[in-house]
Amino acid sequence: MVNGQAGKINPKFREFNYGLSSGKVCLITDAGRRQFHYNKSNEMREHAILLTIFLVAATAISLFFFFIYRSSLPEDGKGMVNAGKKRLFFALILASVLIILLTVTLPKSPYFLFADETPAKVVYVAARQYSYTMSYQAIDPKSAGRSDTIELPVNQPVEFRVTSFDVNHGFSIYNDRAELVTQTQAMPGYVNRLRWVFTEPGTYNVLCLEYCGVGHPIMRTSFTVK
Repeated sequence: MVNGQAGKINPKFREFNYGLSSGKVCLITDAGRRQFHYNKSNEMREHAILLTIFLVAATAISLFFFFIYRSSLPEDGKGMVNAGKKRLFFALILASVLIILLTVTLPKSPYFLFADETPAKVVYVAARQYSYTMSYQAIDPKSAGRSDTIELPVNQPVEFRVTSFDVNHGFSIYNDRAELVTQTQAMPGYVNRLRWVFTEPGTYNVLCLEYCGVGHPIMRTSFTVK
């Protein structure tokens, strides 16, 4: 499957290389750390704004339905007038809103993004505590070795085939401004396929966003887009 979907691992992929990653530890400078925290603050602020909008909208909708309900009660308080018609009206409104939301959001889902395009390059990724192995070829555990030097083309779709040898890991790609570009999970027994088009050249860092043990903070690698 494509773009973060999990599919049963092909027996061939059970022979992944247990070798270490390239050993290039991407240390974050003070400036980079400040930029990272600044970006995280902006993300949190955006999430807070979206959450506030959602809560305000939900409250407004609830008050609207309550007002309609109260206004439809007869004076003798015995029940709602034309209850069946009003329920149908509300159901049609909710269905219309749901259809609009699905129409707008589903095409942007990572499960469909670049699904119809042929990747210019395929990169195999094997995660383990606490390193990544990245290669242009399926990784063979019988031939121990370090990661390949990965260079990917700019403005062309590429595919990462990501799995894990032990526990769940994150495979999260950051640009040189410490901004999260895209991510998927590295899961034992499965291969997640993540497709992406990098629009900016440069060095991209891969970090694990899922706690996997005491060495989690040092689990990282990098690749280049040209």
